[in-house]
Amino acid sequence: MGLVLPQKNYLKEMRRITRQHGIPLIFDEIVTGFRLGVGGAQKYFGITPDITTLGKSLSNGFVISAVGGRRNIMDQLAPNGKVYEASTFAGNPISVVAGISSIKTMMALKNKIYPKLEEHCNVLSRTISELAGDMRIPHQLNHISSMFQIFFSDSPVIDYKTSKKSDTKKFHKFFHHLLKQGIFIPPSQFETAFFSYSHTLDDIEKTIDAYRHALKMVKN
Repeated sequence: MGLVLPQKNYLKEMRRITRQHGIPLIFDEIVTGFRLGVGGAQKYFGITPDITTLGKSLSNGFVISAVGGRRNIMDQLAPNGKVYEASTFAGNPISVVAGISSIKTMMALKNKIYPKLEEHCNVLSRTISELAGDMRIPHQLNHISSMFQIFFSDSPVIDYKTSKKSDTKKFHKFFHHLLKQGIFIPPSQFETAFFSYSHTLDDIEKTIDAYRHALKMVKN
């Protein structure tokens, strides 16, 4: 459903309810891991899950995935436990080395990397929303840390139901107008765009110009 932020106390209540009933709380951080900070969404929102999944943001793009959790849960997996698990690329040395190196770099530079990502994302998100507003295009601009997404909708996008009200045909046209200008965002309304630490202020200006043009085209 795209970049939909949790409502106030939602995650806190999920943690309380799952703990009360003995249900493992799983955070799928394939998207949010290392993009909201070194500690992912769980650190950002101050919620500790029982199990966490991570993807290629762990290794700066190299093919990798990981699952971790409380010791009493992880001990159920083979070879210590009875639950068998296997993967074709399990323990791939290149990906693992890339992951270790990436984590060390992010840990060492976290006070430099993440403030820059958030600042750039705030600037771009605010400007895009102002452009769409000036053109009287109904929209919602959701963003957090290094992630952002525009929804062509006249009501706040806060869950699956409200995200489905978005004008996906307009987004499809919008995507292709951006692509023609060399700006590639995820082609689905229900995904999210990311900032990279490599992006510069010049990249932001180019992106703003492309968004301005694309918004004009979908308005017409």
